[in-house]
Amino acid sequence: MKSPSFRPSSIVLVLLSLSIGWGIRGNYGHEYGAMIAGALAGMAVALMSGREDWRRRLPYFAFFGALGWGFGGSIAYMHPPSYTQTGHLPTQLYGFASTYFEAFLWAALGGAGTAYAATESREKLTAIFRPLCWVFGFWALQYVLQDTPFDFQQRLFAAASPDHTWFRQRDPLYWLDSEWQEAVYAMTALCLFDLWDRRFSKFGHLIGFAVVGAGVGFGLQRFLAAAGWQDAVVGALVQSQGDLTLLDPATGAPKFAAEQLLTNWPTIFGQHSAHLGWVFGAVAGLSLYFYRYGAWRSGSALLIRMAVWSMVVFLVGPVLLSNLPFFAHHGGFRLQPPRGDSWANTVGCMVGLLLYCRKTGLKPVSFVTWLSGAFGGLALATAQFIKILCVSPGNPVLTDNPVVIAAWQHWRSANWHSIILEQFAGVLYGLAILIPIGILASRLPVRRDEPRVRPWTEIFAVVFIFNILTYINVVKNIEDWTAVRKIAVSGGTGVFRSVAETLKAPLFGSIELSAWSWFTLMWIAFTACAILVLVRHRRHPVALIPSTWLGKGQLLYLLFLWLIVIANFAKAVVAFHESRIATEGTTMFNALICTVLILGWARLADTPPALRKADFGLLTRKALALTAVLLFSTTILYTTGVRAIYGNKPTGWGGANLRLGPDADWRIKPILKTKPHA
Repeated sequence: MKSPSFRPSSIVLVLLSLSIGWGIRGNYGHEYGAMIAGALAGMAVALMSGREDWRRRLPYFAFFGALGWGFGGSIAYMHPPSYTQTGHLPTQLYGFASTYFEAFLWAALGGAGTAYAATESREKLTAIFRPLCWVFGFWALQYVLQDTPFDFQQRLFAAASPDHTWFRQRDPLYWLDSEWQEAVYAMTALCLFDLWDRRFSKFGHLIGFAVVGAGVGFGLQRFLAAAGWQDAVVGALVQSQGDLTLLDPATGAPKFAAEQLLTNWPTIFGQHSAHLGWVFGAVAGLSLYFYRYGAWRSGSALLIRMAVWSMVVFLVGPVLLSNLPFFAHHGGFRLQPPRGDSWANTVGCMVGLLLYCRKTGLKPVSFVTWLSGAFGGLALATAQFIKILCVSPGNPVLTDNPVVIAAWQHWRSANWHSIILEQFAGVLYGLAILIPIGILASRLPVRRDEPRVRPWTEIFAVVFIFNILTYINVVKNIEDWTAVRKIAVSGGTGVFRSVAETLKAPLFGSIELSAWSWFTLMWIAFTACAILVLVRHRRHPVALIPSTWLGKGQLLYLLFLWLIVIANFAKAVVAFHESRIATEGTTMFNALICTVLILGWARLADTPPALRKADFGLLTRKALALTAVLLFSTTILYTTGVRAIYGNKPTGWGGANLRLGPDADWRIKPILKTKPHA
């Protein structure tokens, strides 16, 4: 009997769920946008699995699926695909390989989060919410400091970086456009949680370790300075992010001055270099203390490993290995210089996760991590190759026949980025959830009569997905609604805003708030009502909320789906163009299909899949082998296919970014302190 996870209806629902989320992610971007796809796919795969125990865990599938896909959202992923379009063979090979690699990272952690919800015991699954709340609290603080109109961090460093978007490289905390601050916030939160969880036992030791570490660091720095070695150490560790030997053809002088270029360290270190010894020493002392005395209970062991390895891989890779002569001559140990290096943070999170799984025996999660990554890499590399094929008809690079060019003009004007690298890539990304989690569905024992410990975590997960995740995405609509737009008027053109930047309160003219403030206040009220209803439902069931877990899952899926779909349309409608049909129109149509499938084909009395024995060690090794085969084959086959059509010519679509060679981006287009961030 075919597993419910692999019925045609299940396959289509999971693939389209991730496609919808991925298309909407293209409009909202970054970690928050990517989490939409993870939440939808996680709910879809649980509902269609035929497993009642997974349906009872649907809020966790949505929650951890969203978190998993969110990790890769920080990667600036468009440069590697653009490398494949250059006509430069080394860069094209590197482009397909790096496209596979970054998509591998994205899907690997997305699959891992979904598998964690399916595999871990409810006791441990719900216990991890305690340290997660601490991390979310610190990340919420970071969000307020950096991503709201208050923007306290920009105000603090306003003299150095008046524009936190296009001149963010002037921020003293800017460090290779990575996620190092997020990692530090998380580590700080987890260390404080551990102290609180241990009721501050051994607190005196913490002070001692910090003081001794600071003293040793201070003394070491003074010794290096006295011995005349400090400048040599700094010179060995600091590397300019650009080529200082590059000459300007017009003048024959160096094209870039050292003071224009960034280095592999944040400028705040240079501004306070006299204090680095004792600061680094104190950090080392505190690290030794927590290594020695940290208990890391309630799942915080997983989180601290991910956070620490995130920083370790970032420091060892882009920061330190970039100083080695070989890497220094090729733009550093960086994936897509001069763009950001948050990929290293993502690699570190994956390393920490796999080490934790190895120690705790979560072999199914390790297996899904590798297999999801394998299919994720295949998805984006394949989508990029198909996009290049689709822009070839009537391409002026390939023909000079004006009739042919004109005949294909409308075809070539399509929003190919949205159609292929978002909508279609999302469909292929769905395989990274469908296949690995579908395999788990028939190999993990069914958890029957599992005690429903910490039911508050279900409410937390639902509110996080339905209220918080939607807010941090939809609030970005305000920028589109209040943007200044041109309009034709008699005698010329005028400007207008769809929504005013500030609005007065009804009846009370003295109260005037920004559009962002009004929106946020209304969303807070919406969230408060959701929490009140869910808490009330625990004690006195609400008739509208179904009594079955399938019904509850369907309700949450549909509410979240249509809330985010309508919000996505509301973002675009103020400047709608026919090209937006590729995103908003397709998204709406796919959402209708998903609605029909989730209501008509998710069976209440479903037959759970027959369980099969599984050697997850063997399955993991096969997933590793598949990853290597797909990485090699897609790189070679797709590069060969592109060159068979275009030869050494660029495709003429989008930017022609170069990773290698004398005209590589990092050499001729480095990020400068005096120009907008690339």
